[in-house]
Amino acid sequence: MVRKKLDERIRTLFQHSLATNQRSLLLLVGDHGKDQVPNLHQILSRTADLNQSSSDNNHHVKIQQTKNNSVLWCYKKELGFSTHRKKRMEKLKRDKKRGLAKSSSGNNIGGGNNKLEQMDNFELFLSNTDITWCYYKDSHRVLGTTHSILVLQDFEALTPNIMARTIETVKGGGLVVFLLRTVKSLRQLYAMTMDVHSRYRTEGSGEVLTPRFNERFILSLASCRNCLVCDDELNILPLSKKTLSRLTKMGLANGKRGGNDHDDDDDGTSSKRKKRKDVASYGSDDDAQLERLKETLRDTPHVGKLVELTKTVDQARAVLTFLEACADRDASSSSSSSPLALNGGTKVVSLTAARGRGKSAALGLCLAGAISFGFASVAVTAPSPENLVSVFQFLIEGLKALKYQEHYDYTLGYNYGTSDGDGGRNNGGRGGGGGGEKAGRDNTKCIVSVTIHGGNSKGGKGRKVQTVRYVRPRDAEKFASAELVAIDEAAAIPLPIVRGLMQLESNHNGKKNGGAAGDAGGQRRLTFLSSTINGYEGTGRALSLKLIKELRDSNAGKSGRGATVDAAMAAGAEIAGAASKKGEAKVHERRWAAEAAAAKDAGVSTSGGGGGPSLKELELDRPIRYALGDPVESWLNGLLCLDCDHASFGAEDDGVSSRGKNGRDGAAMELEGGAPSPAECELYHVDRDALFSYHRLSESFLQKLWGLYTSAHYKNTPNDLQMLSDAPAHNLFVLLGPTAEDDGSGDAALPDILAIIQTSLEGKLSRKTVQAQLARGHRSAGDLIPWTMSQQFGDGNFARLSGARVVRAAVHPQVQGMGYGSRAMELLYRYYNGEMVSLDGTAGGGGSDDDESDDETQSESSSSSDEEPTSDALLHKESPKPRKKLPPLLLPLSSLPTPKLDWLGTSFGLTPALHAFWSRRAGMTLLYLRQTSNELTGEHSAIMIRALPKRSGWDDAWLPAFGADARRRIGRLLGGAFRGMEVKLAVSLLGDAAVDSNDRKRIRDPNALREVQRRSGSESSRLAPDELRCHLTSHDLQRLELYGRNLCDHHLINDLVPALANLYFTGRMTGWGNDNGEFRLSSVQSALLCGMGLQRKGVDELVAELSLPVNQVLAMFNKAVKKMSMAFHNLLVEEESKDLVPGGKGGEDGLKKAEANVRRIRDVVGQTLEEEETEGAAVAMDALEKRQQASGEQKPKAKNSGVTGTRLPAEINDPEIMKYALKGTDEDWAKALEEKDDDAAAGGTIQVKSTKAKTPKKRKAEKSSEGVMEDVLKNEKNMMSSSKKKGKKVNSKTKKSRKST
Repeated sequence: MVRKKLDERIRTLFQHSLATNQRSLLLLVGDHGKDQVPNLHQILSRTADLNQSSSDNNHHVKIQQTKNNSVLWCYKKELGFSTHRKKRMEKLKRDKKRGLAKSSSGNNIGGGNNKLEQMDNFELFLSNTDITWCYYKDSHRVLGTTHSILVLQDFEALTPNIMARTIETVKGGGLVVFLLRTVKSLRQLYAMTMDVHSRYRTEGSGEVLTPRFNERFILSLASCRNCLVCDDELNILPLSKKTLSRLTKMGLANGKRGGNDHDDDDDGTSSKRKKRKDVASYGSDDDAQLERLKETLRDTPHVGKLVELTKTVDQARAVLTFLEACADRDASSSSSSSPLALNGGTKVVSLTAARGRGKSAALGLCLAGAISFGFASVAVTAPSPENLVSVFQFLIEGLKALKYQEHYDYTLGYNYGTSDGDGGRNNGGRGGGGGGEKAGRDNTKCIVSVTIHGGNSKGGKGRKVQTVRYVRPRDAEKFASAELVAIDEAAAIPLPIVRGLMQLESNHNGKKNGGAAGDAGGQRRLTFLSSTINGYEGTGRALSLKLIKELRDSNAGKSGRGATVDAAMAAGAEIAGAASKKGEAKVHERRWAAEAAAAKDAGVSTSGGGGGPSLKELELDRPIRYALGDPVESWLNGLLCLDCDHASFGAEDDGVSSRGKNGRDGAAMELEGGAPSPAECELYHVDRDALFSYHRLSESFLQKLWGLYTSAHYKNTPNDLQMLSDAPAHNLFVLLGPTAEDDGSGDAALPDILAIIQTSLEGKLSRKTVQAQLARGHRSAGDLIPWTMSQQFGDGNFARLSGARVVRAAVHPQVQGMGYGSRAMELLYRYYNGEMVSLDGTAGGGGSDDDESDDETQSESSSSSDEEPTSDALLHKESPKPRKKLPPLLLPLSSLPTPKLDWLGTSFGLTPALHAFWSRRAGMTLLYLRQTSNELTGEHSAIMIRALPKRSGWDDAWLPAFGADARRRIGRLLGGAFRGMEVKLAVSLLGDAAVDSNDRKRIRDPNALREVQRRSGSESSRLAPDELRCHLTSHDLQRLELYGRNLCDHHLINDLVPALANLYFTGRMTGWGNDNGEFRLSSVQSALLCGMGLQRKGVDELVAELSLPVNQVLAMFNKAVKKMSMAFHNLLVEEESKDLVPGGKGGEDGLKKAEANVRRIRDVVGQTLEEEETEGAAVAMDALEKRQQASGEQKPKAKNSGVTGTRLPAEINDPEIMKYALKGTDEDWAKALEEKDDDAAAGGTIQVKSTKAKTPKKRKAEKSSEGVMEDVLKNEKNMMSSSKKKGKKVNSKTKKSRKST
């Protein structure tokens, strides 16, 4: 096969890239594209040598070209050839023995085995070139490296993250090569199935997937000025006619210039220099300034050596600013015992830059300078140790420049061999920071600590141990002893954590301590902030939009007009007015004079050196590896929306950001239409086919939309953009103002985006799939909420339900907190609940017609391509353009068909603000809280759900049942996995104690109510006495009563607080409160009960967390315990009252009888019978005496009652009463009692001889015979009784005598 001549436009592209220090992009389409990599490497090397030799005559031109042009080759799994040198040599020997190698040894220009020649060329390339082989999954290992050529093989395995991560390693003048398989048309790449698509497909969404990202990728190549698309034989494809014509003109100009080179040199003219200056003078002025700066600082101690290592003027100025802040701290610490006691000077230095600007290198050099200035403890943090590879690398370079020697002056610690994860101790070179992680395929071995043993510190006094160590962002307590805190990639760390690391708050919980931002001179440590404003790590504009703005405001309030006004007002307030003769006292004049003097003094103090600003902002604009305005960088930023927050959309791509020099955001994020009323805003659905069509208006809208994402979230990656474009289950909604549909045409017609909501349809899984996955303990990708709920609650029926998960919700930073997020969620709920009414019957029909027409067009083109005689005819002729027929970009919700869903949910990292929004504003219920926290943020993942009863065919009783179960679980885990949670957040998670009972009241279905009772573990919401006795004994209740009456200390009942908290937060106290039956505690009382009872926190911890005095905390806790003790007392009293009711406890008949008995004995006197008789007799006698005295009668004397020995009043003559009178005298009764004692065997009756006075009776004439017989019987009976008595007495006496003997 005859060799083909290389297209000169490829060589022209390489020459232009090397001359301007820009990178080139080449897309090779074909299965044999990898065979052209050695040729491209050879062409690039020869072109670089020619440019280097031609630039020797122009010393002002600087070409960044190294001798060793390394290659980075990234692939998925298999290369298709061996990279082992020994194996290749053995193969060459075998080929030589077979005679195959000899046949290809000559230059087969006219013929020969081209395949063997290519094999020799490829073998030489592999043997003689420095090639770094890297799997795609290990692409994080190439961080901080620099290469000349990047080869990206296996296009189907490529992701946006990998693309951004690897392309940034290519230096200026280098080449980026994409290897694609053979296709007949570039349009076939639109429908190429990527490996990541398998994670996007779910059972509910089906197998249909539209790869919109590939189409946008191919179409965007035409906008890159340094991009060429070739086949595997290096034939250029006409992707962009503009780029090809530009390269053609440049080639012609270079040819003319090359033919006159000798004439120009001989004539001494400057035409050649002028032409080259237009191309190659990209960094001459900046390089000259950098050289002058280095020359000026060369003799400066500690500074000159570090500035020598910088590459750009921006980087040198940043290092000087960092070192100046260290010097201010060092100067102030000479008169202060603690370096944190700063009275002035810079306390925060913020450095922001795009990727490749050298910010990590500047931070590393600064840390080396801090060591030379005597800082003893320096803490460095980042999202992961891998982000600090460049920082520690340049820290070591700086130490070497300052004459530090490894192993003699300092030792290094790596991220393996430790388990404490502090990263600050170096045990024989084993330092740590990776939390016990070992270096491997997933974890890169990197330096995490540098320990300086002393001897070279500033002043040279003593041997001072200094440490620079990596600490995880969530370990805030390990930053307490740090004199300097360096935060790299701060935009990828949540804003509250960054605030805590800077000590802007006293408790590191996102709550300011009264003016800490303005007067915390002794609280805020020296902090260096470094952040990438765009990149693959995950970016967010919260750092610049919120934190930096707060620092600016505090800086202005401390050293600007705010301090002057405060000083003047304070001085004027000290002048008191006179009581009289105010005119003579001249109070106003004195106040004016005092205020003017104070304002003057304040102005002098703030403008002096000691009261300088506490914040300095820096920004790096010039790249290190390549020139400013690199076309490949601009193309990558536009493709992955990395620079969308401040880019000017619609303007020509000049490669230069429109952001100002001060680092402030441009006008892209400004709201042009103001802030309308949330009630007037409407929610629109965004068609993704139109959004990712690469149309000019669609692209502007996409950049604005993604800019809003980065401004609202701390972590955004390019992979999220691909998921939004290709995932079939995802949908996008935007909240627009009321005038969105009335705007005209053009770029200015794009409406302001107030809020964005991204949702994903999940669920609708088959029963077989659910049972099979749960039986194995695994779950497939996607469907986050259905699988989690099925596993947590053991209910496979939930996965069969369908729902929508809110993936992201973002509100414009200028209108946050104004109700737009709540309005968007309300409209989304109404849409999924079927409340959006469509007035026409053609909802969603327009988009489907356009899609069908597009599909027909694509099918026609594909069918026509199949009829072509050659496979590459269409490939070499077509020039892909964006589609002309597109569906509407925005559609109102009323014109869309509503899917039938059962729930609307979300998953997020739990914070107090987010939980309050989703629970109160969105009306969702917390169902799941992950026990393990996030390594970076320390947040626990939460899942919240809201039922959609209108669109659902299922009963929504499962929601309160799952909610009760989740609250019960969380309450049990508060003392374990969730103990470190804020008590306020813990109380909000448990919710109101009456929520459970109210949910039960709303449920009317008995089956659903039984399910709720089964999930909650109790049949009734009221606390029963038997259940109370299981938690508390009678002695425990007595202790609670004593504490409620302030008769003992709270330590006496500490063991009972968990039981009290469990009863209250599980809703068991419902019905034992006020008249309404609700038992409620105040917010502070609930927090104290939760903190001490469930989280097992001490009083001191709660005092610090709630910011309340100790006495107030104990008083509120006493009130809560007293209230619960009274409720328990009422419960037991009610039970005892039921026990006293006859007829059974609570019986209705028994209760009626008891009430009748109470009414019957209502008037019973509380005196005894004897007391009542005595009192009544005394009253009657008094009344009788009064009547006698009133009538003048004398008091009658007491008459004998007729019974001897008795004295009764003369008024008592009633014979019925007299028959109960006792007979006999006192002597008779005493004698009878003595006889009773002597005769113990006698009966229990005592007889007394009657002494009744005998009344004379008339003698009867004669006694009857019956009377005579009665008298005789009586006499006999008396005689017999007397004889028995005498015999008993004799027997008793004999017994006594026997006992005595």
